[in-house]
Amino acid sequence: MSEFASVLTPAEQRSARALAEAIIPGSDAIPGAGPATLARVEEVIGHLSPGLRRPWGLAQRALDAAAIARTGRPLHALSAGRRDQLLASWERDPVLGKALTAVALAYKFVHFDQPDVYRAMGGTPNVVTSLDSPRWLSQIHPAEAWSGEGVLECDVVVVGTGAGGAVVGRELAERGHAVVFVEEGDHHRRDAFDGSSVRAHSRFYRFAVSVGNAPIPIFIGRLVGGSTAVNGGTCFRTPPWVLDRWCEDMNTDAFAGDAMRPHFERVEEMLQVAPAARAVIGPPGDVIARGCGALGWSHFAIRRNAPGCDGKGFCDFGCRTDARRSTNISYVPAALQAGALCLTGLRADRVLIEGGRAVGIEGKSAGGRTITVRARKVVLAGGTVPTPLFLLKQGLCNASGEVGKNLTLHPSTGISALMDEELNGSRYVPQGYGCDQHLRDGMLITSAQPDVNLAAMLFPVTGRRLMQRLEELPRIASLAVLVRDASRNGRVWREVGGKPAITYRVTAEDVARLHQGTLAAAEILLAAGARRLYPVRPTLPVVERGELDTLRRAVPSAAEMSIISYHPLGTCRMGKNPRDSVVGLDHQTHDVKDLYIVDGSTVQGPLGVNPQLTIMAVATRAAAVIDQAM
Repeated sequence: MSEFASVLTPAEQRSARALAEAIIPGSDAIPGAGPATLARVEEVIGHLSPGLRRPWGLAQRALDAAAIARTGRPLHALSAGRRDQLLASWERDPVLGKALTAVALAYKFVHFDQPDVYRAMGGTPNVVTSLDSPRWLSQIHPAEAWSGEGVLECDVVVVGTGAGGAVVGRELAERGHAVVFVEEGDHHRRDAFDGSSVRAHSRFYRFAVSVGNAPIPIFIGRLVGGSTAVNGGTCFRTPPWVLDRWCEDMNTDAFAGDAMRPHFERVEEMLQVAPAARAVIGPPGDVIARGCGALGWSHFAIRRNAPGCDGKGFCDFGCRTDARRSTNISYVPAALQAGALCLTGLRADRVLIEGGRAVGIEGKSAGGRTITVRARKVVLAGGTVPTPLFLLKQGLCNASGEVGKNLTLHPSTGISALMDEELNGSRYVPQGYGCDQHLRDGMLITSAQPDVNLAAMLFPVTGRRLMQRLEELPRIASLAVLVRDASRNGRVWREVGGKPAITYRVTAEDVARLHQGTLAAAEILLAAGARRLYPVRPTLPVVERGELDTLRRAVPSAAEMSIISYHPLGTCRMGKNPRDSVVGLDHQTHDVKDLYIVDGSTVQGPLGVNPQLTIMAVATRAAAVIDQAM
């Protein structure tokens, strides 16, 4: 435990302990929540936002007192059995259920990540005893330790090292251009990817959540490699009907299938993309194949960029073996070997503009150090949320009023099932197999097996009900449901207190697709022999075999669903007309010459599939265009 002084009052600490112990009572095999959990949760909340610690304490006290209305006594004064009964009733309450779910998520997220609990559940911490030291590492410099004097001069400065920036940087460096990467995050190697979900989210991700008719957490990487370093390695080409839509919307054939094919091929060769091997797909894939086979539905091994994968780590926390060829393993080293330079821990603060042209970037380190990089071309590739925030802060490139608009998220949910056979899903790749039967209808279904420290998040229940699910984990199959957004109504507005302000409305059509996708996933699981279904839906956490009609009739509202997003797209719209777009077909901004945007913000969503390969193929095309403009 690190030194951390609680701001909770003694009464709030008493309430918090009663709640935590009731939510996670433990079992014969799994330790329950205790003082260490309480302290760590408050520390994590304080790291997320110090201002949340007091409201957190008040929330504990309020839930504790809410028990009086039903029992005549606060929660902390009840017996363990009575607490469990009360929480079971709260789970179904339209008001208290939401509050309980929010508090329970915090305790689950932290408690099951603690080393003793993680090991008790069969988790294996990553231990790396030696690392090689390739020469290209000498080209990576933390901004705080940068010893260079004066102003850096280069041909191209690239802000970001993810799917867009790393690809552009490597392509231009290998064409002989001097490239400097500016990366806000740090450079982490595989010894840092220790399997801890809490440390991963505090060190490798930036916090973002959209508000609207349903809150949606948005997971965005913040490290060298960007989100490519903390994803499942899934590689889909852009569906042809999406490319056709782009060409029609922008009145061009530049993104037609034949035009984009060589760019996809170049990326796939670099990443060594291939279908996941059966050995790492494991029994969870057999469940999908068996269920889809019985239904006559299309199913497939997911193509991934992980040729040496052993399937023994949860990819979203970073690859423990360097098997996944994320950009920190593939494109960034190749760019550095070609002479590029990478400054880490450096947040781009403003674009330098002279005579209407971008001539560089001024960045600041966490310690306040300012570093200036002058360049002939400036490429913004921070991502769909950071890039519009950067432009809006400086008041750039928004003559059209489109910066930050047109956000799509690929709303996603999930469902699990209890099978007869042991699957031990955490021993295999989390996303190795899928069903594309309904892809044209806007629904993609894939396996979604979490590591054991995140498994509790799949079940919107507490107390003994939660512990029962966790005891069943070896026989649990989990599927993810991703849907294509029905509209582009989301918007990135500004930073508030250092966090992005994002709005997004889950439309009625989105809800219908999520519901239909959940039903389709349930049919797959039942056809494969599931004994019981566990939707990630607080209002209907259990569906017994033979009761599929109950799930079918229970059409939820957006607020009743648990929705997440990993795929924000579209906030710096591409188009020919400067009045309704931010960048042209060459990725150059309409308002500022020599300023380019090459990331998910220019990719017009939604795609209906994971966008990593799409962003990288588009970036390959963009690099060729920029090279010709040099």
